[in-house]
Amino acid sequence: MSFGKKGAACLLGCFFVFANLSAHAEVFINEIHYDDAETPTAGDQNEAVEVVATNGEDLSLYDIVLYNGSNAAAAIVYDTDAVPAGSLVTCGSTVRIGVVTYTSPAQVQNGGNDAIALVRRSDSTVVQFLSYEGAATASAGPASGQTSIAIPVSETNSTAEGTSLQLGGTGATYANFAWNASATSSFGSCNNNQVFNLGPQVNVLPFVVSTSPANGGTMFTTSNTVLISFNESVSTTNGAAFYQCTTSSHPQIATSLGGENILVTTATQFVSGESCVLTVPASSIADSENAHPAQDIVVNFNVITQPNQAPLIFAITPLSNAVGVPAATDITVFFTEHITADPEAFVLQCSASGLIQPSINTAGNPTIVLSTNTALQAGENCTLTVIAAGILDDNGLAMTQNYVSRFTIAGNISAYYNRVNTSSAEQLRCSLNTTIRDHTVYPYSAGTTDTWDILEIADEDPNNSGKILDVYRNRSYIKVSSRAGTGSGLTYNREHTWPNSLGFGTDTGNLGLPHAPYTDTHMLYLSDTQYNSDRGNDPYANCSMASGCGERATEVNNGSGGGSGVYPGNSNWTNGSSFETWSKRKGDVARAVMYMAIRYEGGTHGVTGQNEPDLELTDNRSLIVGTSSSPAYMGLMSDLLQWHLADPPDAAELARNQIIFNFQGNRNPFIDHPEWATAALFNSSKPTTCILNTPEPAPDGKYRPILKPRPPTTTR
Repeated sequence: MSFGKKGAACLLGCFFVFANLSAHAEVFINEIHYDDAETPTAGDQNEAVEVVATNGEDLSLYDIVLYNGSNAAAAIVYDTDAVPAGSLVTCGSTVRIGVVTYTSPAQVQNGGNDAIALVRRSDSTVVQFLSYEGAATASAGPASGQTSIAIPVSETNSTAEGTSLQLGGTGATYANFAWNASATSSFGSCNNNQVFNLGPQVNVLPFVVSTSPANGGTMFTTSNTVLISFNESVSTTNGAAFYQCTTSSHPQIATSLGGENILVTTATQFVSGESCVLTVPASSIADSENAHPAQDIVVNFNVITQPNQAPLIFAITPLSNAVGVPAATDITVFFTEHITADPEAFVLQCSASGLIQPSINTAGNPTIVLSTNTALQAGENCTLTVIAAGILDDNGLAMTQNYVSRFTIAGNISAYYNRVNTSSAEQLRCSLNTTIRDHTVYPYSAGTTDTWDILEIADEDPNNSGKILDVYRNRSYIKVSSRAGTGSGLTYNREHTWPNSLGFGTDTGNLGLPHAPYTDTHMLYLSDTQYNSDRGNDPYANCSMASGCGERATEVNNGSGGGSGVYPGNSNWTNGSSFETWSKRKGDVARAVMYMAIRYEGGTHGVTGQNEPDLELTDNRSLIVGTSSSPAYMGLMSDLLQWHLADPPDAAELARNQIIFNFQGNRNPFIDHPEWATAALFNSSKPTTCILNTPEPAPDGKYRPILKPRPPTTTR
């Protein structure tokens, strides 16, 4: 029997027919705000990008990707955010509008040739690539190789606050509207002078956007799956698809879903040299309104043996040309296939630290993690070169050329607090939160750098680099082998100074792992396992022997601790409802808890998108209860402030703050500025407008925020 290219006309016809039906079904950027005057507030406030779907499509399927166009010939990605699902709004006709808002001032860059890509997440299709103040060509990210379309209007540092750039006019598609100069912003509602005239809504039948392999293309013998991508999310009947091949037989076919995609998988291997036809009956495919494609889906392909291809690097973190990278960062290299690496194939050269030989973790091969095993120096420039000859695939084929990536380490702390406003308790609180939030998050436990690794550096015994000094017993433990669960006798584990049951009660899901606050190492301390258990989730408070509190003695180490039987002495004290830390570490735990109350003010993490709790200090014990709701409380505030004054930051705590800054990229402000910790601060409310001090401008006269690296993602 012979199987030709039947069905090709259907596949092409589907594209043509439904292109006409969907003429008004567009998704495009409708409103932008990226720059404004520095009065009456600090400037660059309420930045946002609005997206509209004329056919009411769910906008959560799209991302907004921001590009830095300072080098217009090689623009790079500096931020990616998911568009919310949006709301239906009637502006003549009814459309769906979604707004990506940026809570931190100046988060959307305001330099020339900066660009915005609207990307369909399922297949990384760039739906629109616009720029302001000139065009730019992307050198990385989903728009790589594409040149933006520059809109004809712009904003400056004298643009009035509360305004935006908007499309105006009457029509049904992006081409019908025109960009207008700044007018009163309308994010989430109808633009000024914009009317949609869409006519009656028509349900667009599902149609095939692409297939892999392509119709008339080739399939490798190593593959057993055909990917079919539709214009919208669809459902399918499992097992309805079938193959007809000139040689092989495929009685067991499985069809699985992935939103707009379906995967047709066979349990039988294809044979090199044969021709096959995959047919998916139209009746087995349906959209949300139970509409079917007009015709069966038919994909013709030939089967060949896959030639061996050289391994490639397709992504790296920190991103190439990233700035503001934490000094203790790991470097993650993503290869296209399993590789064998010569340890000397990875060469890291930094401007101040010099040549560094990173250690290699291949546990996630083909994802390779490189560790510098040291903190790089503030502000230095680093270049990672991957030597092609040292990277081989499983067939012994090497990379075809060297790979080079560059990044810049975050600067020193001299300018870290430049934007903090001390004019009032309210402004101090909000500006501190802005300064220290959105830190780099590490996993709690993992095969790569995790909280164990960071804490075993931060809490290292100053007299023995192979040991740690715990926070409560003051005992020196051997690193790693004395962790809880690894042996018998006394062990150490990780203490949440702010108990996780008070505001972020579970270790998974919303508010939990793998994100902050559960893994925030400013708050975590290595602790004797038994003493940690004795403390439980009790608040920190004075707990005298006379009031029935029991003693938890310390050991003599590093010139402190030891002794018993005298209150307070050098001991911890507890009665099951309060825990008083010993005198040498009272200030340490107080400042850790105070940090949490300022770092976590609700909202979401600006990088991970994870919800964050609102944590508050109090002297009211009735508020200190286990909860996953916000606000959540911890205390006792008065005692913590007293401990903070009685035990000010010492050299060890200052060093610990720096170590965690090297990893997380944020600092505990009450270690650097003890004078900021007051009852007025913790009792203050959020101001209507947060006014930040204006830092020194960049050479172009405009402030540009530090760009933090992002892990690569497949979906968001």
